[in-house]
Amino acid sequence: MSTTYVAPPEAMEGPDLEGPVRPVWATYEKFRQALELAVHPPHVEVGQTPHRTIYEEGRLKLYRYDTPKGQRTEGRPPVLCIYALINKPYIMDLQPGRSVVEHLLHRGLDVYLTDWGTPNELDRDTTIDDYVNGCIDRCVDQVLSASGDEKVNILGYCMGGSFSAMYTALHPEKVRTLALMAAPLVATPTGSLLNAWAQAKEFDGWKIARTYGLIPAEFFNDAFGMLDPWRTEYLKFHDLLLHMDDREFVENFLRMERWTSDGIPMAGPTYAEFVTNLYQRNLLAKGGWKLGGKELRLSAITMPVATIVGLKDNLVPPEMTSRVLEYIGSKDRSHFELPTGHIGLSVSRSSQEHLWPRVADWFLARNRAAPAAPRPGGRPRRGGKHRRTRSK
Repeated sequence: MSTTYVAPPEAMEGPDLEGPVRPVWATYEKFRQALELAVHPPHVEVGQTPHRTIYEEGRLKLYRYDTPKGQRTEGRPPVLCIYALINKPYIMDLQPGRSVVEHLLHRGLDVYLTDWGTPNELDRDTTIDDYVNGCIDRCVDQVLSASGDEKVNILGYCMGGSFSAMYTALHPEKVRTLALMAAPLVATPTGSLLNAWAQAKEFDGWKIARTYGLIPAEFFNDAFGMLDPWRTEYLKFHDLLLHMDDREFVENFLRMERWTSDGIPMAGPTYAEFVTNLYQRNLLAKGGWKLGGKELRLSAITMPVATIVGLKDNLVPPEMTSRVLEYIGSKDRSHFELPTGHIGLSVSRSSQEHLWPRVADWFLARNRAAPAAPRPGGRPRRGGKHRRTRSK
């Protein structure tokens, strides 16, 4: 149960004061309560859509979400949501009314979500191959077994989108459609401070991996905070102060604060390989990256693909995701964009109203249609036409 506290109007009145002193006291009370919420946030519920764990492996859990009451349980196309290794996956199910999972369920899809858990010292040597050809492949098999379907639809978010593209390129026979959401896929020289840092010649991801072993959550939290320090250190608290009387705003603020502070560590080899091969060498697009002894070829992705980007994303610039459409082998390529940031894609009001109903319909339409024929040849596709949807 949520224990969020929003001061009732009478709490703002203060002592029995009259005249110009009363509004000063009310402002002071608002500031004091906002500071208390920021420093000592009460508990708030997250990830409330009913679900159950259908598979566990080490720290990993695979959730299956319950079919909404009154809806049929048969014939619902399975969608596996693969989240990043940084922070917890409940950002895709933050709260009722602001939940990607909830939208997909109510539109008639059978929804699954990976929860990587919190890695410990036993996981410090985990590689990208362990995640892609190991954990994700076993999760896909579990989804296929639970749903009774022959192929899975995948929705990959951020780093989870990068892993989803890798998995699909290596195991295309198991994937019906692929949606890539704010996923770093094609390295770009500009677009964000993160790109500038990671692509600097002096930046050595393997040295960081050797130093930490298991890279702590604080390492990532500090880096992401520096991408927009004005908002991180001031603006969001200023907004909280202005909206202290708005219960919905305050509860959403607290949920976001909980998620932001819920960072998890990452295995050094996974981090170093990701930074070196993707950001610095651009091998996912150029070719030459091998997992499990097999080269990753984006041209092997011949099923329907959609890219989903936030035009104000300062973590993963939109072109890092959308440019993958130039390299895949699919003829069915769609693009969705929204004037929001990296996290706004999943939790903003505009994404709930304008984006996710369309993405859900995209999945459904391609599960009703016959699978697209593979594109012959192995060369990357450059240019070409694709559907483009801009949500406003």
